[in-house]
Formats: sequence, structure tokens, C-alpha cells
Amino acid sequence: MSENSGRDSIKESLKKKVKEQLKEELKQELLDEIYQELLEEESQFTEEISGLIKSKMRKGQKSERAETTSTPKEESKIKVSIKALLKVSTHALKYANENIPKEEWVEVIGLLAGKLNKNKMLSIENAYPIGHGDAIHVQMNEQRNTKTGYLKAYEESRKSNLFICGWYHSHPNYGCFMSDEDLYTQSEYQKHWKNAIALVIDPYQIDGTSYGFKIFRADLNSGKWYSIPFELKENLDVAVIPKLVNFINPIVDGHAIFLEYDEE
Repeated sequence: MSENSGRDSIKESLKKKVKEQLKEELKQELLDEIYQELLEEESQFTEEISGLIKSKMRKGQKSERAETTSTPKEESKIKVSIKALLKVSTHALKYANENIPKEEWVEVIGLLAGKLNKNKMLSIENAYPIGHGDAIHVQMNEQRNTKTGYLKAYEESRKSNLFICGWYHSHPNYGCFMSDEDLYTQSEYQKHWKNAIALVIDPYQIDGTSYGFKIFRADLNSGKWYSIPFELKENLDVAVIPKLVNFINPIVDGHAIFLEYDEE
């Protein structure tokens, strides 16, 4: 009896180990499968967004203003960091400024990254410049099977514990509004996250009395857009912003903002 009992005990122990091993293998296979699905979903999302942005940049002309609607009462005020503001502003001015003939001015486009506080209020923390004018198409074709600017932006935002909360583009010297084309692009963002936002900047409205941009969201039911209230995250007088942008612009163009007196 004791010998049989010992054999049974060994069998049960082996069965238990095999079961545990199978469970671990199945668990790992399941995790790998879920991870792959998430990667495919993210890849599909970035492909959709890159397609929308390419379409936007391909046209590159002034569009008709889409219909507006009133801002819902439940919309919370969005906070915008100075870092995000300066990156968007300098990106817009790099391709539309007084040193470039006006007929050669082009729009810029990029992604916005943010976070939600405990009250679910959105704070835009960073901006990722993606492209301008028709140049984005060359970039997309060259990087078709490699990391694109979109994937890099996603990776960078994750490293900072942020998430892509929307997009931005510029309307150099023709105002902050949403065109029919912009509204379509925005609606696609909101299909992935209902609270996604669009920031439109006209850098020539940065005059010391205005931040030069507005934030919008689409009403998917009516096919109209509305503005979202916002405020700067940090305490900064709006009158100082043009001076900051002008100070930073040489850096954006690759020039030193100052040299020591014995440097050439």
C-alpha cells in the first residue's frame, strides 16, 4: 500500500507540475496574442491618422469655414502648457514668416499630448511637429515601412506618461476656425477618443493681446464644430508671448541666439 501510495503521490505531483506549466504557456500565448492585437490596433490607428493628415497637407489651401454650434455647458476648460504653446507657435512661424514670400507660406501640422487630472480635466503638456505643406508626402513615402513621425510621437508621449489627445495645424494669417475638411479630420480623431481636440493657430494673431490659437471639438451628431475654453497652465502674461516666440525662432531655424564676443 505504501509503495502504491508513493507512486500515486508522484503521479499527482507530476500532473500538477504539467498543469501549471501548461497554464503558464497558455497564459503567455494569450498575453502575446493580446499584445499583438494592441500593436495592430495602434498601427491601424496611426495609419488612419497619417492618411488624414496627408490629405490635409496635400490640399494646402485656404478652406471654407464649416458650420459652428454653441459650446455645450458641460465642457471643461482645458489647460495648455507654455511648452506646448511655444512649440506650436514656432513651428507655425517657421514656414510662414516675414522672411518668406507670402505666396510661399504653408500650413504646418502636428500632434498634441496631454494628461487628465483627478477631475478628468485635460492638460495639453507637449506638441509634436509632424510636417508642413507637401513635404510630408515625401517623408511618408520614404518611411513607409519604418518608424514614422507619428509612431515616434506616440513613443515619446508614453515615455512621459502622456497620451495623444488631439492634433494641431496652422492657418497663417487667415484666422482660427475649422473648415469642412478639418471637421472631417477631427471627427475621425473623436471616433478613437470622444474628447480629442483640434488646436488651430494663426501665428500672426500672437500680438500681445491674443495667444493666437483656439481649441475646437466636433459635434458628431450635427456635423458642426464648437470652441473649447482654455487657459495657460503656468502664470504668464499674454503680452510677453510675442517676445518669447521671437527669442526662440532663431533656435528653430538652427541659429545661435547669441555668441561670445570672441566667437565668429
